[in-house]
Amino acid sequence: MDLRPLHALRPREVFEALDTRTGGLSPSEAESRHSLYGDNVLTPPPQVPLWRLLLSHVSHLMALVLWAAGLLAIIAGHALLGLVIWVVVLINAAFSFWQEYRAQQAMQALSQLLPNYARVVRDGEEKRLPASQVVPGDILVLAEGDNIPADARVVEEFGLRTNNTTLTGEAIPSRKTSDASLRDDLTELEQPNLVFAGTSVVSGTGRAVVFSTGMLTQFGRIVRLTQQIREQPSPLQQEMRRMTRRIAWIALAVGVGVFWIGTLEVGLPLFEAFLLAIGIVVAAVPEGLSATVTLSLAIAVQRLAQRGVLVKKLAMVETLGTISVLATDKSGTLTQNQMTIREAWVAGQRLTVSGVGYEPRGEFTPSPAQSGVGAEIEELLTAGVLCNNARLNPPTPDHPHWTCLGDQTEAALRVLAVKGGLDEEDLAQQLPRVHELPFDARRKRMSTLHRSGQGVVAYVKGAPRE
Repeated sequence: MDLRPLHALRPREVFEALDTRTGGLSPSEAESRHSLYGDNVLTPPPQVPLWRLLLSHVSHLMALVLWAAGLLAIIAGHALLGLVIWVVVLINAAFSFWQEYRAQQAMQALSQLLPNYARVVRDGEEKRLPASQVVPGDILVLAEGDNIPADARVVEEFGLRTNNTTLTGEAIPSRKTSDASLRDDLTELEQPNLVFAGTSVVSGTGRAVVFSTGMLTQFGRIVRLTQQIREQPSPLQQEMRRMTRRIAWIALAVGVGVFWIGTLEVGLPLFEAFLLAIGIVVAAVPEGLSATVTLSLAIAVQRLAQRGVLVKKLAMVETLGTISVLATDKSGTLTQNQMTIREAWVAGQRLTVSGVGYEPRGEFTPSPAQSGVGAEIEELLTAGVLCNNARLNPPTPDHPHWTCLGDQTEAALRVLAVKGGLDEEDLAQQLPRVHELPFDARRKRMSTLHRSGQGVVAYVKGAPRE
């Protein structure tokens, strides 16, 4: 058995070490490993029991003052007054608890609507699976813009670079290679042939074999450390505690002063002075303050939830409200996440293309034959198919419409080629790919080399000026 670390192995040896193959795991193997390793998810922190959450709403300082006032009223023989005070405390506590509970349920429901997917090779075919179903031994297919779902060893790459900011804080993309790394002075995060969960692909393409999932990943270790850190109260919670403490002590001081003056200066009987003091304490304590603040925050959380914004804690809404400038970055498309080619320009001719989405149905107007550009349009479509890493998926019972794997622009080019009558499988056999130079911001183009007879032909797509 080879005891060398994965980064020191050659790609062929990596497959052997992880008991997998270039065609990926079979469905039975994947199911067996899933039952062994479990879902590829991060374990959430322990949830606060509902009874403890409810207890927190009846045990803060204001509530304790009112509990004591009610008890003293009962001891003094005014049971009805004491019960009324206690009922007020319980109603406010129940209201605050229910609003916070509803906000948490809304956040959990929205989080289930945001699944994360991964492209893997299983049984020789590329598949799009929920990231939670990825298991050790799976072959990840990586392309620009992809989020990496698990820790993996790169076994094939073409200009692959990843953004490791979430793990290392380093903003410069990290170049990845499939070669064995024999350096022992590097940490696992610094190894040039390993990619990690929680990072993303900046440029290039590649394939990697998964070796760690879930809480066993580098990102999972960070999550485990953060879960051990005690959460600090928000500015709103700190201010509420300070104000509650001040009001409670002031109310008690006023109650004691009224009792003292009533008995010594005014000459009230002890019992009447005592009831007057309790009434003033109860009146001075704003028992509805907590419920009012909770209601305001809960309404804000519900409004944000309707717009797809997740809020973990009610108090965080107040922090969000202090933001004056919010910087955002567009990622992907902002509509249906689809692209369609509507016009093609070739040999001085402009052709209109019908059809919408990824369904390969449509035609050119005027037709290439009528325009006299049949050979030119065929070359254009051939370049669009061969200089391309996307895949089209026909409708299935789970997905009733045509979908794609990979970049939406490349998928649109494949759809255009099918509308033009090209057979992708025949082209792949006639012109097999031998090398790829992926798109990057410096070159502004992507190139693929294909074997053609005794020579090699290059197909390029990108910015025309480049």
